[in-house]
Amino acid sequence: MLIYAINRILQIIPVIFILSVLVFGFVHALPGDVIDTLTATDGEEDPEVRAALEEEFGLNKPIYVQYFIWVGSALQGDFGKSLVTRRPVNIELIERIPATVYLALVGIGLSILIAVPLGTLAAVRRNTLTDYSAQISSLAGISIPEFWFAILCILLFALHLGWLPSSGYAPLFEEPGKSVLYLILPALAVGFRQAAFTTRLTRSSMLDEISKDYVDTARSLGLSERKVIYKYTLRNAMIPTITISGLQLAGLLGGTVVLETIFSWPGIGLAIYSAIQLRDFPVIQAGVLVLGIMVVIINLLVDLLYRVLNPRVGLG
Repeated sequence: MLIYAINRILQIIPVIFILSVLVFGFVHALPGDVIDTLTATDGEEDPEVRAALEEEFGLNKPIYVQYFIWVGSALQGDFGKSLVTRRPVNIELIERIPATVYLALVGIGLSILIAVPLGTLAAVRRNTLTDYSAQISSLAGISIPEFWFAILCILLFALHLGWLPSSGYAPLFEEPGKSVLYLILPALAVGFRQAAFTTRLTRSSMLDEISKDYVDTARSLGLSERKVIYKYTLRNAMIPTITISGLQLAGLLGGTVVLETIFSWPGIGLAIYSAIQLRDFPVIQAGVLVLGIMVVIINLLVDLLYRVLNPRVGLG
């Protein structure tokens, strides 16, 4: 197990290197120029001002030189300064990452709390009203776009009923009560759609496991149905559920831009989107690279969880 974990960690190094090259290349291929944004005036552009800004930000150097300078600094934990705010990018990201991770983790946690019991119940009571209701709910969750469901939540719970705030954010450890109130609607919007996918997968995996010989053997030994289902069958059926939940979490870390905008949630996705509009290259590069590293780490943790849940899974 330890050797496998070390090998998987070593495999991350070339992946991150390739990711850094792609991120840097694509960012600098974007149309537009941050200097144009910074020097936008009603009159003609001052060439001397432009040259001074290019010199300050190192944009007058060849592209490969800029890449190696950026990578060298990044390895030391320095992602440079924002071209727009002039603040260190590290500070920009540190302020944003907790909000995105907070929302993603709670959203995924909520989806698992809904999906695993519902999917298991639907499989155990196959072709009953419970099963049909779970399938219809899952289909509805998959069909409804997240942004539309988010708007419906705001209209119902914030504007019509007045139970919850429509937008805002508060740090969990500084204002826990207010933080939870702000979190409910975004987490519900995130978790509802993810739960729909996970419910269908859990049901399918449970049905596949229930039909296997070891389940019949366990029942013939006199084990209770509850023990057979929840101790043995569900544990094996959770492997694909863990996989999809890990992928969902990875996707949410960088894919909640729309929801963060709707709920005024100050996450890293919104920061990257704003930086793209302003051509703030250091923020874009650092933000995407950090998200990519998070995705790689999550995939590693998912692989390791396979072995914990089912020792029969090979580590080759």
